[in-house]
Amino acid sequence: MQHSPKRHAYLVAVSQKDEAVRVFAVLTTAPDEAQEAVARNVPPKTKLEIVGVLARGVTKRLRLKPREPLQV
Repeated sequence: MQHSPKRHAYLVAVSQKDEAVRVFAVLTTAPDEAQEAVARNVPPKTKLEIVGVLARGVTKRLRLKPREPLQV
């Protein structure tokens, strides 16, 4: 029996010229998937960077849904 890949809540920082940095939490199986999920919701040429992961308990309390970015 094959298990599905483990999901982690990645923190993605979004930087735009002349704006404050915003951070989104995204529940995915890989960091690049988290960046792709955030990229769909921001203008082109926005700088995206993985800046960390959330603990499992925090992820549950935030009720994150897979591939749905939540600004934190």
